[in-house]
Amino acid sequence: MTGSGFSPGQRRIVLLLVLVVVLVFALFAGFIITSLQTLEQAAVPTAVPGASASPSASPTQAQPATSTPMPRNGFWAQVRSARLFDQIAHQVEVERNLSPRAEVPLSFLEERRMEETLLDVFSQGQWNDTSQIYRAIGLFPAEQPGLSVDAPAGIYVPEHRQLYVTIGRLESDPDAQALLAHAYVHALQDQHFDLRGMAERAETMDAWLALQALIEGDATLTTALYDDGDLASADWDRWTELIVAAEHPRYGDAASSQDPSSRLQSFATTRGRQFVVSLFERGGWEAVNAAYTDPPRSTEHILHPTRYLDATSPAVEPSGPSPVTVPSLDKALGEGWEMLEEDTVGEFVTTLYLTQALPPDMAQNAANGWDGDTFVIWGREDGASFQIWRSLWRNTEEARSFERAVRLVIPQRHLPVRPMQPPQGAPGRWWETESGTILLRRDGRYVMQVCAPDTNSLLNALEVLP
Repeated sequence: MTGSGFSPGQRRIVLLLVLVVVLVFALFAGFIITSLQTLEQAAVPTAVPGASASPSASPTQAQPATSTPMPRNGFWAQVRSARLFDQIAHQVEVERNLSPRAEVPLSFLEERRMEETLLDVFSQGQWNDTSQIYRAIGLFPAEQPGLSVDAPAGIYVPEHRQLYVTIGRLESDPDAQALLAHAYVHALQDQHFDLRGMAERAETMDAWLALQALIEGDATLTTALYDDGDLASADWDRWTELIVAAEHPRYGDAASSQDPSSRLQSFATTRGRQFVVSLFERGGWEAVNAAYTDPPRSTEHILHPTRYLDATSPAVEPSGPSPVTVPSLDKALGEGWEMLEEDTVGEFVTTLYLTQALPPDMAQNAANGWDGDTFVIWGREDGASFQIWRSLWRNTEEARSFERAVRLVIPQRHLPVRPMQPPQGAPGRWWETESGTILLRRDGRYVMQVCAPDTNSLLNALEVLP
């Protein structure tokens, strides 16, 4: 033995064991480093930015993201959804020619949690704030039915500045991926144009509907380009059905597509898409972007894009809705009454009102000459209601056409109803119903409809009404 105490054979064995230990540690260290890199790449951050694309990049047709089997719930499902979102976001940015200005916050929710979140959002939404007038003209039932939703693949809520994604809905489902693309368009719109701020500046419900038509029309057009590649191949009816189901709640029993409430919900997607396509075909995305700095002022502009384009032309006199005044009824009605609502109905909702008695084409023609209106509701603690709807039309003939149409609607809306002789020789046409008295009167270009709890209160109001 040597001074070290080991024989040559023993030293060789010790050296071999040391080499084995070093090799094992090296392999273990490599495994740890590789695992950490994989986790770092796969981890889902609280905010996931979409891939940036140059604004000048040319659009390319989207390819449905491929997937491998993976659990629908839990961490790895979130990882998979985040990766799919990144692919979808990149394609949307190319098609829409917009790049994100900041990271888009993502929240991954289970289906039940997504439904609970959306019910909370919808219950506080614009529809419920204004449904009193819509109920008054027959678009919604007197008693609001319960809301229900199905969890969409994704939805963007401007009030939360948040894009919500349902875990497990994206894999192997091109429609779900397209709906997430639609939601991401809204996130880009919000970053560039401030959707919540624009909504707050819309002074009437009619202006708000017109704004929603611009926003939804833009997103629907982008979704079609993302999935179908070009406008000629787009299945617009299919996209309308999918988008409305994803972004709107259901009220009670499902209504037909021609029901006024269903047409109201689909307005922004259907008519908004037609409006935005007209801008896109005239000036591309630059023309669509310009509409956010000078948005359509009423649903009249959405229904008649040339009127909007004329209104935004420097060489043409602006063509917005004309103001319509309804005087205060404080003194005429006496104590106990208060004004509950004052808003503008607009051309589109006026059309829906007329479809309660007329075919859609006839209703649209009768509302075509709309130039402005004001609808006011006064209420009393005992539930009594006093409603005034005063509208202005482009010319006397248009006003007369609308008046004739309303005369057909009133018997349908207020059954049972009985015509009555004008009291005290008052002008206009009068009806008596179980809930009160109705007056319809035209004065030149103005048409006024009044629903009062009794004849005396209506006569008192006529002393101050124009």
